[in-house]
Amino acid sequence: MPCLPDYDKNLHHAVSAWFLGPRAENFVYLQQVLHTVLVEQYHARNEYYPNDDSFIGEDVQNTPAFQEQMMRLSRGVKELAKRLAQHHVPFWNPRYNGHMTNDTTLPGIAGLLSSKQRAGSRLNPNNVAAEASPLTTRLEMKVGQELCEMVGYNINSQEKAQAWGHITCDGSVANLESIWAARNLKFYPLSLLLAMERGSLGFLLDSFQVQTCQGGSKLLRDFTTWELLNILPHEVLAIPDRLYSEYNISPTFLQNALNLFLIQSIGKDATMFEERFGREYINRMAYIASATKHYSWPKGAAVTGIGSENLINIRVDDGARMEIGHLEDELNKCLYANPPRAVYAVVAIIGSTEHGACDPLADIVALRDQFCKKGLSFVLHADGAWGAYFSTTLQRGGERGFPVGFVPSIALKPKTKESLLELHHCDSITVDPHKSGYIQYPAGGLLYRDQRMRYLVTWTSPVVNRQGEESIGVYGIEGRQPGAAPVATWLSHQVIGLNPRGYGALLGEAVFGCAMMYAYLSTMSTKSTDFIVTPLNLLPAEIPFNSTDAKVEEQKDFIRSHILHRPNSDLVKDKDAMDLIREMGSDLSINAFAVNFRLNSQPNRDIVCGNDLNRRIFERLSLVSITQTLKNKPLFLTSTVFSQQNYGNCLRTYKRRLGLDGSSNLDLYSLINVVMSPFPTEMEFTATIIKALRGVIEEEVKTSVEWNTVSPDFHGFVMQGTDRLYLVHLPMFNMANHRYQLIITGELPPDAMATYVQARQQNPSQLYTLANVEKEVLSTLLERRRFKAHVDKGIPGTPGSTPLIKEVELTNIEIIVKRQIDSTHLGNSYPASSMPFFLY
Repeated sequence: MPCLPDYDKNLHHAVSAWFLGPRAENFVYLQQVLHTVLVEQYHARNEYYPNDDSFIGEDVQNTPAFQEQMMRLSRGVKELAKRLAQHHVPFWNPRYNGHMTNDTTLPGIAGLLSSKQRAGSRLNPNNVAAEASPLTTRLEMKVGQELCEMVGYNINSQEKAQAWGHITCDGSVANLESIWAARNLKFYPLSLLLAMERGSLGFLLDSFQVQTCQGGSKLLRDFTTWELLNILPHEVLAIPDRLYSEYNISPTFLQNALNLFLIQSIGKDATMFEERFGREYINRMAYIASATKHYSWPKGAAVTGIGSENLINIRVDDGARMEIGHLEDELNKCLYANPPRAVYAVVAIIGSTEHGACDPLADIVALRDQFCKKGLSFVLHADGAWGAYFSTTLQRGGERGFPVGFVPSIALKPKTKESLLELHHCDSITVDPHKSGYIQYPAGGLLYRDQRMRYLVTWTSPVVNRQGEESIGVYGIEGRQPGAAPVATWLSHQVIGLNPRGYGALLGEAVFGCAMMYAYLSTMSTKSTDFIVTPLNLLPAEIPFNSTDAKVEEQKDFIRSHILHRPNSDLVKDKDAMDLIREMGSDLSINAFAVNFRLNSQPNRDIVCGNDLNRRIFERLSLVSITQTLKNKPLFLTSTVFSQQNYGNCLRTYKRRLGLDGSSNLDLYSLINVVMSPFPTEMEFTATIIKALRGVIEEEVKTSVEWNTVSPDFHGFVMQGTDRLYLVHLPMFNMANHRYQLIITGELPPDAMATYVQARQQNPSQLYTLANVEKEVLSTLLERRRFKAHVDKGIPGTPGSTPLIKEVELTNIEIIVKRQIDSTHLGNSYPASSMPFFLY
């Protein structure tokens, strides 16, 4: 790790103690941890009613049946360990740069195993109810408070709403719960008014007032539908407390009074909602998120009945961050529609899964306040599954006792820091300890700025919830919840610390490592290489308005001479170099990049060929089958497909920078490099990883060049017709020699034609093919209008194929259809997901 300004070099030594290590360097310490866990388990089982007799004595253990089972266990463990060693993905190694996963922390391992051992025969404490997990339930509540404090939520002051959080199985379930809560919150005022008009709360009609979105209070019964749908979230959440303090209405009475009118009970599409408040309002409400959102958002909209079609996608800029201007336009469309369209929530992504991008949260918060004054209110949710833990890198003054002036996260961009500092303005936040918290799966989480929001998604059971207990299982979607995940998270927090000298140091090192990887990726190719490597994120010199090719090349040369291949101890002394490192790369430790190839010194324009190249690179650097092993996998990457529809101009810019056809509507296959390990910048190991990557790129580019160079080859045709012979060329989309749709006619000698016709009549469903005997360029065969060929039953080289005519001359060739089928000849009017063929 670099000796950064104000960075205590002992911190990296501390970081090194938090993991088993890429080469199991801390194995002896893990042994001690496991020994402690097992010894404590032994004591726990023997200290509970110690005078009870032993149930498994030595006489039992010495029996053949018992020993046979122990041998079977031993064999099974050895076999499993062997198979895992061969096929398991090495997340623990700095060479792994694929998904958002890494070596998990030693404290996390200890916590996980301790909780599972303590659980005895149940294998896992169940946090559905406190009586099933008294300690782990309490620790989950503690973890929720710690995560809330980490993002800046209030957990202490009684003068404002206190925050609350809990562990979920993953971020997708947390996102779903947040949608559920936002939906229920939007309908709560409607349900209350129905209960006042049609139920047992009629005595409130003439007195109960609520503040409108734009300020000022009035009787709830006088609210229009639009006003009811835009009451501020904190005003809605305060209603039960107000009814208790002002009218002495108990929570139980209120729940019973509302039950017949709640969306939880009668459904979103209940007739009474539409009749009283208008179908045009109820069924058109929108959910807004970036076009690059995680797939869990449309799934959640479908599950909650909102409908994925009511998700409004916001365009992204060249860095894949939400375009704030487009968000403002869409909110204005909702506000000024006829009738106006209510908005459940706006989602800000804090660390996107494909490129680590942070949406401009400060600008979104400002827009929320601006539209509130216009009468439009909505929940603001932050999907910080990846990014929330990076809040630990920030210095928040002395409010939480952090050492002033200590900021190890030198590579965080100012706008990224700003977004992280604005998290406390969000109504809810998704956070995944099993991502940037380095905790074992499954450990997601959801945080509420106002703990009362959890009551919108509460479901109790006589078995789960007993008077006097506080249980986790009544909140959210999940019922049974493993206690091991929160215990692992809690112990990791205790040992490492949610502060700049703990997780902040660890993630700061990862961000620095990612920036260094970006430096190598952005400068790997030159004008003389036969490949082009381009990260999604632009170099500072590539930013529009002042960018020129000369400035870009000058900056690349600076990176090569001042940043690459330098010891960290020297690098940090170079102010200009460190300033550039802070500016370049992704927002949060993920590099998306793609590779293209040059043909005759010119960039390939065909997106299909470019996609094929990147797909082959991914397959070389990943385990996608049980038959594959770690051998010949010098590093690991993952991949994605960037949709033209979702990424818009961002993707067109990306394509142009790669040398591809930017006007094409085809999607782009791209590679992803995630840096979580704190170790690769040591001993310049990043350079070792890059060297291995370059080797694979050069090999696969050589294949692409060969496939896209026209040369003599064999050409196969499917034979059709018996009166007149038609030959349909067998195309190969990724090879220039065969990238044609071609239909020709020709003549065989009478005896050869008779042989073919007889075989066809005897077996009409059989495929027959014809191919040239000697390798030739396709255009040469067609121009000459004759060539020597052989006819086969089936396709030569495939099972069941046999020769029918060994050698014969095809003459009088005529072209019926001939056209190229590469993507550069595919019009944008055709569906991007299909390749149209000539019908005949």
